[in-house]
Amino acid sequence: MTNQPGGPPHAVIALDQSQTGTLLGVFAWVLGGLEIMADRAEAIGEPDLVEMKNSLTPRLESLLKTVTAARKRSPLTPVGQMEPAAEAAYGAVRQAFEAWVELTAFDTAQAAIEKRSEDAKTETDAPNN
Repeated sequence: MTNQPGGPPHAVIALDQSQTGTLLGVFAWVLGGLEIMADRAEAIGEPDLVEMKNSLTPRLESLLKTVTAARKRSPLTPVGQMEPAAEAAYGAVRQAFEAWVELTAFDTAQAAIEKRSEDAKTETDAPNN
């Protein structure tokens, strides 16, 4: 039997501060990566990848809201604050994401340049009507 939205939780987990920060960092990485993918997909004319991002993002944002709501209900978490261990774990994932962005930025720019060059060549080679 599957759970319906708003039904009882399928999984209940307890995360320590470091695990919480890591999970929040993972959400940031994946959501950021999807944005980058969509930008690149538009640059190279791949609408299916944009649709993939549009399909996944609401589900990920819903999960993020669930985690945020659970943190707010926790008697161990001050509302509006991220604990030092959670902040450190989040920061480590964020730093890795930023390094990944730097590594892939050149590839993304190169793909866009190549696509625009191909499009320009196609337009130049097309017979005049």
